[in-house]
Amino acid sequence: MTAITTRRTGGGKKVRDRQRLAHLVAGIAVVAYVYAPGAAALEAAVRWVILPLLAASGVLMWQWPKVRRLARRLRSQA
Repeated sequence: MTAITTRRTGGGKKVRDRQRLAHLVAGIAVVAYVYAPGAAALEAAVRWVILPLLAASGVLMWQWPKVRRLARRLRSQA
């Protein structure tokens, strides 16, 4: 990783910490939707925004090394 990339993103640990925080916040929203009385107002947000983002962030955290390798390979070909 170059110094510019490290400075721009804050380094690997900070990126992972931000991903985890976003994932946890989305998970808390889902729990609030399931257990809060009268959470019908959250239904559309949970169904169309929060759950897809939660799934995508989970898969991204799980497959992050493969995604980075693929991005490097595509950058070097371009």
